[in-house]
Amino acid sequence: MTQKTHVRTPWQTVFDKFGMSQNALAVACGWDRSKVSRALGDKSGVINGRDQIALLKLARERGVALTGDDFLPVIK
Repeated sequence: MTQKTHVRTPWQTVFDKFGMSQNALAVACGWDRSKVSRALGDKSGVINGRDQIALLKLARERGVALTGDDFLPVIK
C-alpha cells in the first residue's frame, strides 16, 4: 500500500510561520480575507512577487523569521 505524503505549499508554510488567523494576516497586509483563503487552498500555493514583499515587510515588523526557501515550492 502506497502512502501519500502531504507537501506543504509556500503559502501554507509562510502562513503557519505567522501563527495568525487568515483574517488577521489579511488585515495586517491590507488584503481581503478571501485572498488568503484562496491562496491557502490553491494547489500550487505559489506566492507572487508583490505578496512576497508584503509578507516580508510584515515578517520584519513582527519578528517572524522567513527565508527564501519558504517561498519556493517543493518539486517532486
